[in-house]
Amino acid sequence: MSRLCFFLLFLFYGCATTTTNPQEKIGEVFQSHGATSLHYDYSKVIENLIVYKEKLDLRNPKSYSKESQSFIINEMRTSQNSIRMKYNGVYLKSYDDYLRIAFDKNSNIPDRNDFLVIGLYKLIWETYKIGEGHQITTLAYDQEAFKKLYYYLEVVKWKVKTAKDKNDTFLFLTWQNNWQIEFQNRLHAGEQPSWEMIQNLVSIKNHKESILDPSNFNFESLLSQIIFQVKNSARLIGKEPVDIGIDAMISVVLFL
Repeated sequence: MSRLCFFLLFLFYGCATTTTNPQEKIGEVFQSHGATSLHYDYSKVIENLIVYKEKLDLRNPKSYSKESQSFIINEMRTSQNSIRMKYNGVYLKSYDDYLRIAFDKNSNIPDRNDFLVIGLYKLIWETYKIGEGHQITTLAYDQEAFKKLYYYLEVVKWKVKTAKDKNDTFLFLTWQNNWQIEFQNRLHAGEQPSWEMIQNLVSIKNHKESILDPSNFNFESLLSQIIFQVKNSARLIGKEPVDIGIDAMISVVLFL
């Protein structure tokens, strides 16, 4: 008799635990699916960041460390976060430190590409909580952190395209055609602009480029794809960031 009572008691409580509110069960499924989607977003973000790094190094061959290139890319591919860079003999700590150096107006910043990409990677790595392992639900993520990441990326996209050093030279060559770069260099050297000077620019003279050629949007497109994935992640955990204009976004970031 006692065994029968124990069995009935076990059956009662077992049923009680398995008959959870259907809406809660659906919520749990969506939360778990959302966390998986976030992991996918992270993978796509890093995939695009690696391509961005490779293209940036090709376009700015004097602005990265050839010795560290493969190590940096491998760190991103394997989702590690052990890489540290020195500046003026001091190891940098936060992603803001890296981004601040990347956009420093000093024309003699070494390995500027590396500072930029590592800064972005560390920010992305922290936001997606990679160091804490795979998250079970989207509740484990910080909505404000994703909003911050989104604004940082928008500001970086704008800065990469527009920032110049103290000599009025672009920090990063991305959208510019070769003839535009040569034209700018000649102006900085004191040459007066003229139609004859433009015709004698190497890329135009050799018929490799034309002044009618569109700018190179590959770099901006890659950052836009990264921003899209981050915005999708923010939507999965709560609410996607509101576009507030570049001036307002700048007030959010710390590296400027």
